[in-house]
Amino acid sequence: AGFYKAFKREIGYTPSEFLERFKAKKPYVINLFKEESIMIKHSKIVDILKHWNLQSEPIKSVYYEETGECNENAYYIGDKHVLKVTANLGELKKHIALSKALSSVGLYAANVVKAVDGSEYVVDGELYFSLTERLDGRQIKASEIYFNDYVGKSRFIGEIIGQLHLALKNVDAAVNEVNIFKDVTGWAMPKVKECVGLSDSLCDAYTSVFGAIYDKLPTQIIHRDPNPGNIITSDDKWGFIDFELSEKNIRILDPCYAATALLSESFSENDAGKLDKWIDIYKGIIAGYDSVAKMSEDELK
Repeated sequence: AGFYKAFKREIGYTPSEFLERFKAKKPYVINLFKEESIMIKHSKIVDILKHWNLQSEPIKSVYYEETGECNENAYYIGDKHVLKVTANLGELKKHIALSKALSSVGLYAANVVKAVDGSEYVVDGELYFSLTERLDGRQIKASEIYFNDYVGKSRFIGEIIGQLHLALKNVDAAVNEVNIFKDVTGWAMPKVKECVGLSDSLCDAYTSVFGAIYDKLPTQIIHRDPNPGNIITSDDKWGFIDFELSEKNIRILDPCYAATALLSESFSENDAGKLDKWIDIYKGIIAGYDSVAKMSEDELK
């Protein structure tokens, strides 16, 4: 009985409701030096919500229905709000600025809700709390893309990323500028080569081809994390959430990231048919993106 009450108080669901709604996933060891994982007691959240006079609202943890993973940096507050917590003030300010900018041009965005004293976030020790509107609609599930008109669904994802980019192109916000060519050749590719044994010829060819066109690729502010869970759709509108990782980078990274995010969330070992279907999905995302944000020959290459 004690466990039942504590579970419902902290998680927001009864144990049986949780098992019915979310997939179970084996826990993994958290490396505190590599990732921001913030665990906060229910009582602390209630105390923080006093800044918005929402301390009596029900609190629920945010779970990704596709994977069962918990977003330990966000909580549903009632039916209309989301409370976010971070130790990185710069990322929070970036998210707020980009959400405001997108909302100003008519795009569906999670607008920040100011506290009673008019501030856009609340400071508690080394943590920063912000409250945003909860977007009506649902997150896209990777598994759902593979059914029925999967090419049409994938084109839609590419199209809305293209529309997002057209809006972000005119946004003036302070974001980091990243050279992904240096990241890939200086860190990622050597690491992958070590793990899976990429050939020298493949690495040399990739470096040569990518290096030759990299400086010609259009750059701008991009989302940087357009995985299915960060895309919200409803009957007549769509939107993106979580702009904390946004940066100035080559724009083609976003549609490519969306495609590989779908693959990583839905990959089935020894299922060649599903992998072939994913290749069509990848092509659909690129085609949809190109139909809105016309790609250059170098981007297509």
